[in-house]
Amino acid sequence: MHDGQDTPPAAALQVPALRKRRKPAPALAAPELSGRLLVRLTPHHTALFRFLLEAYDHTAYFTVLEPKTALLKIVFSPHLEKETRTALAEMARSLPFSVEEWPFSRPPRGRKKTLS
Repeated sequence: MHDGQDTPPAAALQVPALRKRRKPAPALAAPELSGRLLVRLTPHHTALFRFLLEAYDHTAYFTVLEPKTALLKIVFSPHLEKETRTALAEMARSLPFSVEEWPFSRPPRGRKKTLS
């Protein structure tokens, strides 16, 4: 018969050491403007491009500027520019497309005109 005296009390059981929680990284300053690039590819590759881009966990998103020629505008946080360019370079190994810099200049900074 087992009378329960062989088992140690609950306080004597050793709990495995838990890792200390890491402090979260400080928040980055909000960017004023998003980063943008242009991508050109054949129209029938647009769905595969979307699938591959989504695999990079919200690094960037795109919108189609010209559906017939599959001109895409890639939008990303400036904080993630390196990751976005790396993702596009890796995607280019599986899918033929070209990446171009965003051709439009940023809007001029200055005071907004007020109507009088």
